[in-house]
Amino acid sequence: MGIFIARVSRGRTIKEFIWGVLVVPALVCFIFFAVFGSSALDLQQKGIIDLSKFPLETTTFAMLQHYPLGSILSFITLFVIALFFITSADSATFVLGMLSDKGSIHPPAIVKVTWGLLLSIIAGIVMYSGGTQGLQNILIIAALPFSFVIIFMMISLLKALRKEHL
Repeated sequence: MGIFIARVSRGRTIKEFIWGVLVVPALVCFIFFAVFGSSALDLQQKGIIDLSKFPLETTTFAMLQHYPLGSILSFITLFVIALFFITSADSATFVLGMLSDKGSIHPPAIVKVTWGLLLSIIAGIVMYSGGTQGLQNILIIAALPFSFVIIFMMISLLKALRKEHL
């Protein structure tokens, strides 16, 4: 994702980058969780529905069904989820294709399609073997070593910014 965001952000100032990549998405997530979280808590506290009895994957849809236009809201939710996965997969296949083709800015379609198929197969295997719990386990295992990479990246960024400012 970092390479894709860097490529899309080319020509932007650091301030624009921080607003577009960190601040605005964080505010949207805050609003999303505030609205839907408080709605779910309201339904739960009033005893209208016990959301804890639903599987994690369907809790949002169970909550939406108790509001006006719940079916339409569920469809919009599915559309947004699909849009997120499609754009994430597209950017991932683009970056992997770019890295596989010796850094080419325009990797061949066959390379991107191959990466897309491989990512789909891997995701299918993970979901089949352990569902969301398996995915969470893989993310936890992968996050520990990557956290050190992020720390070194932050140090490197601070050094580069200090050097640029001088």
